[in-house]
Amino acid sequence: MSKFTDQDYLKDDQYHSPTNLNHRIALHELYSTARVPWTTWVYEHLAISDRQKVLAVGCGNAIQWRDNVKRFPADSQFYLMDLSVGMLRSGREAIGPADARFNYYSGDAQFLPFQDAQFDRVTANHMLYHVPTIELGVAECARVLKPDGLFIAATNGASHMVDLHTMLEDFEPGFRVPDSDRRRFSLQNGWDYLIPRFAEVRLDFYPSDLWVTDGQALVNYAFSMWDVEVDITNQKAIEMLDFFNQKIEKSGGIRIRKETGIFLASHQPGLIDSLGILQTEQKLP
Repeated sequence: MSKFTDQDYLKDDQYHSPTNLNHRIALHELYSTARVPWTTWVYEHLAISDRQKVLAVGCGNAIQWRDNVKRFPADSQFYLMDLSVGMLRSGREAIGPADARFNYYSGDAQFLPFQDAQFDRVTANHMLYHVPTIELGVAECARVLKPDGLFIAATNGASHMVDLHTMLEDFEPGFRVPDSDRRRFSLQNGWDYLIPRFAEVRLDFYPSDLWVTDGQALVNYAFSMWDVEVDITNQKAIEMLDFFNQKIEKSGGIRIRKETGIFLASHQPGLIDSLGILQTEQKLP
């Protein structure tokens, strides 16, 4: 079993605390070329209205929810769920334990502890590729979604961050990011998992790259990756920083291409169009 899907490793090591995820989020927040931040862009697609119930499967450190906490209706209810108790604890502290709209659950996306057709919105953002049996995770999300509800699944494409991966391979000959891990649930094959469970599936693309001007941010990101921690020792961190800084000094920065977006799915045909939330739609290949 790959670390990418090893639930014990993900829970107890990689995501025991939000540190690794925070390093990756920081790179995207500080050096993105996007029109709006990622969490704002996703919020624009949620279209949450009064009295709705929202389930976030694999919520991580809850950045999507804490960044928009003041925008959500006072009578909406949010159920944040993650495999890692440490992630949930961080999210709860950031949102504030006194906010009665938010509820926290530790659990497995393959076995959601909720009744059928319970939620108006279900999200699985940048996490389905970690689920050991993706089909089971998708089936569970579809099961707990109301007939007129909206499911949102964020993921990356095959070319996402390949420029960084190429640089790491140049820095450390022999280092490789396993393609089979990165592409388990991607912008290219996500349709295959969703179409059997939903009446309608659409894909919206998030237009953004990175222009990085701080080598340390790239080092932090690199050593937060499970692949790097095995193949490149921490003792090489200073060498890696010099490697990135030389490239930045030469060109003023390092451009890293991204390929990120969200699948939107519903049991009710026409619902997605009725919400008016599509921005940069990609057609079914």
